[in-house]
Amino acid sequence: MKATVLRALFMWLVLFIILQPIFTYIDYLLDLQIKANTSYITQKAATEGMVTAAMRNEVTSNLKAIGFSEDTIEITSSTEIIQERKKRLDVYIKAPRVHLFPYNFSTVSEPVNYYGHGSIMSEYLD
Repeated sequence: MKATVLRALFMWLVLFIILQPIFTYIDYLLDLQIKANTSYITQKAATEGMVTAAMRNEVTSNLKAIGFSEDTIEITSSTEIIQERKKRLDVYIKAPRVHLFPYNFSTVSEPVNYYGHGSIMSEYLD
């Protein structure tokens, strides 16, 4: 009986060790998606001179399709008015980090959000 209990407890530890790299990779892919969508919306905003509502909706639907909640995605910009050519545009995306890890083996706490920041010069022409 004691051997069976030890074996069952040991299997959980082995399962955590096996799944930890998979969870890390999923976390990396989600972070990469935030950064890719930030780059995408930043490049689109350059020609418009600002981040429009249609751009926000498009990126929100992209992130919603991979599992983020629509209400928790924050897309902000450095300006709400059209920037003339050669003015800097900054775009930020923030989304909550999905808690994938069953146990934290270090004393450092995990980040709670994914962040994306993109900056580009406006190319808006009248």
